[in-house]
Amino acid sequence: MYFYRYVPAGESIDLINVAFELPIKADTSESEHQIFDISYDVPDRITGRTGLEELKNLNPKRVWNFLEVNVTHEELQSMRSSRVSDLVYPHNTVLDDSIGCAIWFAARGKDKHSYTSQCKVVLVGMGADEQLAGYARHRTRFRADGWQGLVDELEMELDRIPQRNLGRDDRIIADHGREARFPFLDENVIAFLNTLPIWKKADLTLPRGLGEKILLRLAAREVGLGHSAILPKRAIQFGSRIAKMERQHEKASDVCSRLAVK
Repeated sequence: MYFYRYVPAGESIDLINVAFELPIKADTSESEHQIFDISYDVPDRITGRTGLEELKNLNPKRVWNFLEVNVTHEELQSMRSSRVSDLVYPHNTVLDDSIGCAIWFAARGKDKHSYTSQCKVVLVGMGADEQLAGYARHRTRFRADGWQGLVDELEMELDRIPQRNLGRDDRIIADHGREARFPFLDENVIAFLNTLPIWKKADLTLPRGLGEKILLRLAAREVGLGHSAILPKRAIQFGSRIAKMERQHEKASDVCSRLAVK
């Protein structure tokens, strides 16, 4: 949350926000056929704009470039087939497809006005949920097995991040000539978090938007963020609505046939 304080005041910061087209029913009162408009006001776009206003209030002299990256279904299919499927390999699940495609379009950094980010480094939040109990499954494990069960779950997830995530996401971001940085996976950050008892990092007796990642939420409040500090966790595939563009009854762990299409 403090990153903007250490970037020279004269340099802009790009905030990249990805949305996949969301068909919505238009007025059909004069037609027998359903007519659909296309909207990109997905959940992450709405909360992203709110976060932008908070950052502007905190640092009004900074130039904040809010890149609204809008992805059509046609472009998604084209880029998945020609680029993303090879970069995601050997991973092949529905979850790999959703996350891989979303990150690829984000890392490209080209918004709806054809502005293209010139940044060479992309900051990625991976590791926050795995260490601070941000996922819904963490609540499930906590309800079933208590604090020790939650500790075991987080330890297992952190151990498997290199195999499940890092190679995939690094390749996807590097495809655009940019370097990925993972602040939450910095060795000093991991070492510090490992010194804390679990209930200081997450309190899953509290409701969503408060209990998960409570340490990070308190840090956000400390630097002046308000609404952004109490938003419930939303996975990128749902916040960007890429999951809504494809089949509705897939499981995240299913093998994704779309990744095999050439």
